[in-house]
Amino acid sequence: MHTLLSILHVLTAVIVVGPAMLLPWLGERALRERDGDRVHRAGRRCMAFNALTVVAALFGALTTVTGERYSFADPWLIVAGTLYVVAVVNGAAVIPGTLARIGKELQDGHGIMDGESLEQHRARLLTLATLNFVLYLLIVILMAWRPGV
Repeated sequence: MHTLLSILHVLTAVIVVGPAMLLPWLGERALRERDGDRVHRAGRRCMAFNALTVVAALFGALTTVTGERYSFADPWLIVAGTLYVVAVVNGAAVIPGTLARIGKELQDGHGIMDGESLEQHRARLLTLATLNFVLYLLIVILMAWRPGV
């Protein structure tokens, strides 16, 4: 059972975490093109894939519980879990909310947005997207490296 759960954990992580890391940049591209509908779609996809990472996390938790090698008290697992909570909140709530506001503003203005406002939105979105990417990257590194084991 442990082996099956471990395989499911890695498989779902590979399938879901990659898109969760990279989807916010689709919103940035749509923002540069001033396409409010695509900004909204990018936000929904970002929210969906970040929410789906919970499935990989659940398989990981079950793998930890059913195995004897790792414990929830391992420092690398505590750090990775904490980073994951921040990443999933950022990716499933903060970034999609930001994309929804930007998309609505673009739709209300029929794709017209002044340059300063566009750059402010773009900077905010790129900051959040970079944070999301770095958080998931650190989690993947910790999961592969498992320092102290």
